Amino acid sequence: MRFQVLGPLAATVVNTPVTLPSAAQPRRLLALLLARPNEFVGRATIVDELWPDGAPPSAAAIVQVTVSKLRKTLSPGLASDAPAQRLRSGPRGYALTVGEDELDATEFVALASAGLAAEDPAAKRGLLKRALACWRGGAFCDVETGPLVEAHELWLEDRRRTVLVQLVELQLAGGDRHAVVHRLAPVVADRPADERLAARLADALAGLGRRDSALDVLRRTRRALWDEAGVTPGPELDAVYRRVAGTEWTTAGPPAQLPAPAPDFTGRAAELAEIARGLRSPAPVVVHGAPGSGKSVLAVQAAWRARRRFPDGQLVADLSRADPRDVLAGFLRALGASAAELTVDLPGLVGLWRSTTVDRRLLVVLADARAEAQVRPLLPSGSGCAVLVTARNPLPGLAAARPVPVGEMSTVDARALLAAVAGQERLAAEPAAADVVVTRCAGLPLAVRIAGLRLARRPHQRVAELAARLTDERRALDELVAGDLSVRGAVLPALHACPPADRDLLRLLGVFGRPVPDWCAAALLGRRVAETGERLESLLDAHLLTVDERGRHAVPRFVRLGLARLPGREPDRAALRRAAEAVLALAERVLSVLDPGFTPAGPPFARPDVSAARAATADPLAWRNAEVDLVAATVRLAGAHGWPDLAARLSDACLALAGSPWVSGGARAVSVAGLAAARRLGDGPAEAGKLFTLGSVHWQQGRWRQARTYFAMAGKRFRTLGDPRGTGAALVVLADIDADAGQAAFAVEELREALDLLRECGDSRGQATAAAQFGALSEDLGDVRRALESFEASLLLADGRGHDQVAKRYADVLRRHGHADRAADLLTDALGGAVRSRARHWEAHVLRSLGDLHAEAGDVGEGERCLSRSLALFEQIGHRHAAAYTHRSLAEARLRAADRDGAERHLRAAMGVFRELRDRRGTGYALLSLGRLHAGAGADGDARRVLADAAGVFEGLGFPLWELRALRELNAASSDSPARDRAREVLTKIRT
Repeated sequence: MRFQVLGPLAATVVNTPVTLPSAAQPRRLLALLLARPNEFVGRATIVDELWPDGAPPSAAAIVQVTVSKLRKTLSPGLASDAPAQRLRSGPRGYALTVGEDELDATEFVALASAGLAAEDPAAKRGLLKRALACWRGGAFCDVETGPLVEAHELWLEDRRRTVLVQLVELQLAGGDRHAVVHRLAPVVADRPADERLAARLADALAGLGRRDSALDVLRRTRRALWDEAGVTPGPELDAVYRRVAGTEWTTAGPPAQLPAPAPDFTGRAAELAEIARGLRSPAPVVVHGAPGSGKSVLAVQAAWRARRRFPDGQLVADLSRADPRDVLAGFLRALGASAAELTVDLPGLVGLWRSTTVDRRLLVVLADARAEAQVRPLLPSGSGCAVLVTARNPLPGLAAARPVPVGEMSTVDARALLAAVAGQERLAAEPAAADVVVTRCAGLPLAVRIAGLRLARRPHQRVAELAARLTDERRALDELVAGDLSVRGAVLPALHACPPADRDLLRLLGVFGRPVPDWCAAALLGRRVAETGERLESLLDAHLLTVDERGRHAVPRFVRLGLARLPGREPDRAALRRAAEAVLALAERVLSVLDPGFTPAGPPFARPDVSAARAATADPLAWRNAEVDLVAATVRLAGAHGWPDLAARLSDACLALAGSPWVSGGARAVSVAGLAAARRLGDGPAEAGKLFTLGSVHWQQGRWRQARTYFAMAGKRFRTLGDPRGTGAALVVLADIDADAGQAAFAVEELREALDLLRECGDSRGQATAAAQFGALSEDLGDVRRALESFEASLLLADGRGHDQVAKRYADVLRRHGHADRAADLLTDALGGAVRSRARHWEAHVLRSLGDLHAEAGDVGEGERCLSRSLALFEQIGHRHAAAYTHRSLAEARLRAADRDGAERHLRAAMGVFRELRDRRGTGYALLSLGRLHAGAGADGDARRVLADAAGVFEGLGFPLWELRALRELNAASSDSPARDRAREVLTKIRT
């Protein structure tokens, strides 16, 4: 199939036209997918493209229906998940598969790039002609495009013009003026305001002796520039006119005061579209944003794009440097007012300005307005005029003003801007360091530009050096200076203009280093949430705060660094204490809803805000997911300020909210802070519990040696304290670690002791966990009957989430020993419990087991769907260790589907993590699968070597059942009698 977008949208199959949908939405979606061929386009991006003015509530459903229509057109008769399906679905959206020679735009770009790079004139000319021959009209000319396709269309048209200019210049240099006239005459007739093309056409006509025709072209272009853009001819057209006419142009055109647009302007497509819509009415458009956010550059770019609609001129004034009277006088002078008319006072000038503009079509650009009073006298009266204002706040007092906020630059746009300034090759050489530079610039375009200028000025400096300097909080502002550009110079004046009380509030909010909800800000101020909102809104208007989708406020990085440069007192400890107590109160309230058995370690320090508590307990799981990082930051804050009573309670609350596993770096910091607080308080039981928690964090993150150290310390403390429940819990996890380290005998003794202790103290939950662990170890040791008995006992003892976890582990054993139906029932129930509790990591574990079950039962497709979802969840959580086990399961599924390449890819991913974390069990599993892979491919030598390694790993661990499985595979691939003898020996150790 061949697609054509360089003209009316079309598709053909073997030169036979394909009937594309006639409705607008499918055509717009197809245009978007062809603008980004072979890329997944997110559903949110599609919605924004199809409905740039706001999507209906049913947008998602409409997109699905539209995709279905396109699929039927592009891949008739194929299912959505068929391998040959062109329009594919995925977690990141939809992608249209397009071959290298199937899209005319791709062919054009390739030919254009080759032609522009060619050195031989004849070859260059041929390639450029072929590139232009790809066009049948304007790009996407019969599609109503949204902002993204429109941007791609403009880029293609700009590339087309570049090719055209290069070709006609070659033809002029070669003396082929007839070809130039033939090619340019219709283009210039259609686009008379294109000075460069008009100049080339006039030169060619004059060279052919057609002087009058050349002068007609020049005069039409001059008129078009005045009528459409409000500008006079540039130096190049002036020179051609002098050469052809033998004289200068006469009279001047309308005022054209716009500064030159930034040649490397990047991104801001949504803001440009919003400004363009706003400039279609006389109401002022106020572009407002933080210092350094690129308001002025954006306004100039938008003004240049709109200037053709204002033939009477474009007027520009900087309100930070002039008062309204001087600005009005300058505007009126540019519009032809006499000196005598400009001698009146401000009211007189305002009247003259309104009279002068009533019937004109002017674009007025007012930069750096501080207040509405500066802008009002400068508003023209004509309905055909437009006003574009830049300011730090939205100037809400301006009647009918249309605010356009300029927020942080997206990471993609920031990377593109850095590449445009510093050079793409420079960044491509150090991509990771370039990403750090972009991150440290925190979405501030001024910072990105300065970073790019510093790199461009120092071609031998490594990008990593600049990244390291920008990472240093003490030096970052000093590094971001280039000539008269300075992030510090942009941020500090805004902070100086801020009242001292607001600067104090910013310092307090900045201590948390993350977004802070309004109830926490209210606690900092010691006021009600409603009263606090006004303070926060004023700081938002000044762009000294940002707000996220949940209404939480954060201090931008450079505002925080700028505050550190200003004199002022340290953040108020009393205010921070109030906020920490408020966080603890709300966290414990949410925990009491999530776990009815939860009991705080002491009386409350403070009562939570009533409205905040009501909102949090209405959806406690959502509150937990959103605010666990705030609780973690508050733990560190309490520890740093010497409040062990708060730090200990906050640490417990944070870890309980985060659940298991919590694999981010914050987990260790919170655990260490809680341990330090318990030791400062001299609280032995708490210290033992914190040691156990720290062991759990290390264990979840794959550091088993450190985990064993902390669990052993915890167990010792629990014994000293006479706590059988804690001692038993420590022994259970120690047994798990020791079993994986090949110390199975120790593990058995530890589990037996744990069960005795937990029975004595009546801890049924603990007994259930220990029995399940004993069951898993028994299977590893070859005693299948004892494994099943232990799991049955564990199921009877477990309750709630513990029951689901036992059921999952038991199901794995049942599946491996032929009880698939019972395993399926247990896993179905366990998955329901995980989904209801929104425990994503546990849902991922159960999905992995379900995937294994389906794949082994022959339903590889359903198995892979479960395993892919499991892998995605583990990767979202950041649990690399668990994800590695899912990679191994996916490899097994791929083997069953005879996809050896896919299986090997997943096994390599798993093996890398297992070896990095020194996980012998996981390594053994992966080697067993890799051996099967080699055996299936006929690589018997590799299979024997790998399977022997797998058997050796399981022998070292003391897991006879798994060793026997490896030996069976080895015997199938080899006639080596020692392997058979060893298999018979191992078989004697297994009881079923």
